[in-house]
Amino acid sequence: MMTFLEFTFTSFWHFIGMLIMISLVSNFLAKVWNRFWRHLNIRKHGYPPSHCDADGDFLKSNELESND
Repeated sequence: MMTFLEFTFTSFWHFIGMLIMISLVSNFLAKVWNRFWRHLNIRKHGYPPSHCDADGDFLKSNELESND
C-alpha cells in the first residue's frame, strides 16, 4: 500500500492519472449497481410503467385521463 501511495504522489501527473483511473472504476461500479437494481425493479413491476406508453415516453395528461 505504501508503494502505491508513493507512486501516486511522486508527481502531479501521476496523481491526476490515478484520480482518473479511480473515477473510471468507481463510475463503472456505480453503473453496474444501478443496472442491477433497475433489473430487479423491472422484473418485479414490468415495463413500461402505467404512466408511460409502449415506447417508455411519458403520456400527456389528456391521454392519462382517457386510459383510466
